[in-house]
This record gives sequence, C-alpha cells and structure tokens, in this order.
Amino acid sequence: MQIANPHSFPANKQRGFTLLELLIASIIFAIMAIMAYGGLANVIDNSQSSEHALKRLQQIQQSISVISRDFSQLVPRAIRDEYGNIKPALTAGANIDNLVEFTRGGRVNPANLLRSTLLRVAYQFDDEKLVRLQWPQLDRAPGITPKKTTLIDNVDEVTLRYLDQNGKWSEQWPPLNTATGDNSTELFAIEIILKLNDWGEIRRLYAMN
Repeated sequence: MQIANPHSFPANKQRGFTLLELLIASIIFAIMAIMAYGGLANVIDNSQSSEHALKRLQQIQQSISVISRDFSQLVPRAIRDEYGNIKPALTAGANIDNLVEFTRGGRVNPANLLRSTLLRVAYQFDDEKLVRLQWPQLDRAPGITPKKTTLIDNVDEVTLRYLDQNGKWSEQWPPLNTATGDNSTELFAIEIILKLNDWGEIRRLYAMN
C-alpha cells in the first residue's frame, strides 16, 4: 500500500499585482478618463453652440417677419399726438428718440370687436437693440405709453432710407421743406439695413403700394 507523499506535488501559489503594475494601470485609467471627459466636454460645447445659433436664427427670422409686416402695410393716415399736433402718416429723422414712426393696417381682431384695424408703431435703436413700439390707439391722449418689444439684440447699426417719386433717397421723411399735410412728395420705397455684430448686414427693401 502506497501513501502519497504530500511533498510530491507542487503547491498552488496565488500571485497578485505588483505595485508597479497597479501604478501603470492607474495611469492608463486616468489618461482614458481625461480623454473621455475632453470628448464629452466638446460634445456639450458643440451642443450649446448649436442651440445658441438656433435661437439666434429664430430671433432674427421672427424679427424680420415683424418688420416686413409693419412696412408692407403702411397706411396714409396722419394722427394727433398727445399735445394735439398733427403728425404725418410716416415720420422719420426728425425725432431723436425714434428711428421711424408710422401708421399701418392689418391689426388682428379675432374677436370681431368694434375697433380700428389700424396701428401706430415706431422703431428705436437703443443700447445695441432694435426696439418696436406700439400704441393702443392712433390719436394719443396725454399719459398714453406704448408697448415696447425688443426685436433684435447685438445690433451694431440701423439705417433707414426713403425713396421718393423722383428716385431720390433720403434719410428723413417727409423731406425737408415739406409742409404738414402736403402730399405732393410721394413715398415709393423704404430700405432698412441692419448691421449685426455676429451676422453682418441684413438689407430689406419694401415697395409702397
């Protein structure tokens, strides 16, 4: 009868990681983590940039749409201001506060109320913003204030020009030396030029009906 010798088989030895191997693995993991974080940060930055660009595009498109509706629906209707003075249907260049002020049609009336379909609107350029003003009625009473809406920000410059029936451009309307109520000088077209700090120049030309 043979008895197995316990020393005849090699003993199972458990071998762990050395300190050097752990350090190398930690360094590799840290490098991969840094690369992954950098890639994720780029994805987030690109996503935020795209979202900002989309919001800016929507703002510009909506603003140009509002401007187009206003200038394409001009109506030759003069008004009286809060002091009782007559103001032309369109006035520009003579008011230090407003770029232009005019009467337009097309006021929305979904409830079919007994009210005018005309609006009195104006545009201001203030602190790199193009601001639209709208009065609740045409002939203004003392103390009436307009509703102000910022259409576009980050604007560098706003220029408006007016073309008369003789093909002459002017930055003021009615032209100089034109008496109030004198309709001998007819407005043929309006050009608006917006210079944006990020988009450059946007130019629109509106022919008068």
